[in-house]
Amino acid sequence: MLQQLNKVFVLALTMIGVNAHATAIINIEDLRKEGEIGLYHSVSGSVDASRGNRDRDYYTFTYRIDNNSDTVDSFLVLSQSERKYIGNVIDESNFFHGRLVFKNKSNLHYELFAQSSENPFRNYRQREVTGLGLRYLINDHARFGMAFINEDEEDLNMINTKTDRLSIYFYDDFEVGENIHFNTTIYVQPSVDDFSDDIKSSAIFAFDFEVNERVTISLQYSRFNDNAPPLNADKIDESISTKFSWSF
Repeated sequence: MLQQLNKVFVLALTMIGVNAHATAIINIEDLRKEGEIGLYHSVSGSVDASRGNRDRDYYTFTYRIDNNSDTVDSFLVLSQSERKYIGNVIDESNFFHGRLVFKNKSNLHYELFAQSSENPFRNYRQREVTGLGLRYLINDHARFGMAFINEDEEDLNMINTKTDRLSIYFYDDFEVGENIHFNTTIYVQPSVDDFSDDIKSSAIFAFDFEVNERVTISLQYSRFNDNAPPLNADKIDESISTKFSWSF
């Protein structure tokens, strides 16, 4: 076990240096306490720094709270990222997501959620989303969801765009070794009015290494695609990141 953890820490330290030029996607499925009753908290974060000809710093911090009962699951995710160059803050990103899941005796549950984010990393000033949908429990480790969402987005040039979208997601988390899980999260969000040319999608693949019941190290690759991005933004954004999480 000790040898396995040593490999994890070496790989984690290696990958921390990769995420300095990209921002990882916040995975709201991560650390979700589905199927458990009670109040749970978790904090996670990653830090990157380089010194020399160019001093660069990048960090991200995420706090999550889950409050689950027999009939309703609820959770809130708050995240902030900051990028510094030669001591000056050049970018800040904030993220909020709240969700209610209304459960019943079947495998089909109902969801209501709201999300707000500021992300200059992807050239938009503000993005707000509200939605209503369904969540289907495929088995003990896989989930499928579908929702209707309203998106209100403002880019860095103060151009505002409102779009109705269909949101489809798939999540799977399974054990690949002792205390090691591999999870996949995929989102596809086509515009209702322009189904083929205006599509947002994201894919997150991660290995979670459970050090103990409270501490987890995650190695994550994420890819975001926007067929109709804000002005001067790329259609594709990729990142590799390492995250350390503590649950309590």
